[in-house]
Amino acid sequence: MRVHIPDFNINLTANSGQSFRFNERKPRCFEVIAFRRCMLIEDLGDHWFDFSCSEEEFDHIWKGYFDIKRDYTFLETMLPHPDSFISKAYAFAKGLRILCQDPFETVIAFIISQRKSIPAIKRCIEQLAHRFGEAIDAHHNAFPTPEALASAEESELAACGLGYRVKYVKGTSAMIASGEIDLNAISGLCDEQLESELMKLPGIGKKVAACIMLFAYQRMDSFPVDVWIARVIDSEFKEGFPFEQFAGHSGIIQQYLFCYARHLAGRQ
Repeated sequence: MRVHIPDFNINLTANSGQSFRFNERKPRCFEVIAFRRCMLIEDLGDHWFDFSCSEEEFDHIWKGYFDIKRDYTFLETMLPHPDSFISKAYAFAKGLRILCQDPFETVIAFIISQRKSIPAIKRCIEQLAHRFGEAIDAHHNAFPTPEALASAEESELAACGLGYRVKYVKGTSAMIASGEIDLNAISGLCDEQLESELMKLPGIGKKVAACIMLFAYQRMDSFPVDVWIARVIDSEFKEGFPFEQFAGHSGIIQQYLFCYARHLAGRQ
């Protein structure tokens, strides 16, 4: 189905490090695997996009996944002067949207993400899906369930390239499979409580928790600080990032800064 979506840059969103099963299959056409579905999205130009799904599936799954209802143009009213680093980042990354992903997949993906490049994370995720996920069709597998990863042998998980993260992935999956941590139930907690619950899971510190809060729970004040953001803050915000200026939207600005910093370094 064809959908008109102003202020949506599919390329930036796909390559922003939020999701690791979002890949370009041909120019302006991307495959995304999420929620046990596989779909193609093609950028037709002039803010029109073709989604290879029914209208019902689009309304039920993908409209929320791509945060389509949110008006991102509002951020323009919050920007400082045009020559500021934030304004330049916004101008570059305008159209990037914060995805609303499956919490368990996001938890595991960002446990794996520590000290790994985006291509390496993608390879790990695909291996986990291939070895432990249920088939979606002849060519694609869904992300594994908590039960599947909790019951996997450590040697099988290690074969997916997880390295030292094997025990974290297995231990976290076991806690979620047993109900010790209910990822759906904790969605109703305030930011501070949600962070605290997530950090009870093996392998999750403040940075990984912030990623999960932003990319699975859409807590838009979550502000993950990785190597790229730390460099930006050190060079551009010596007195600290102005969180109060972007209250309720700091996480979106963080993603613009992340993508712009990588662009300036020739990484995107």
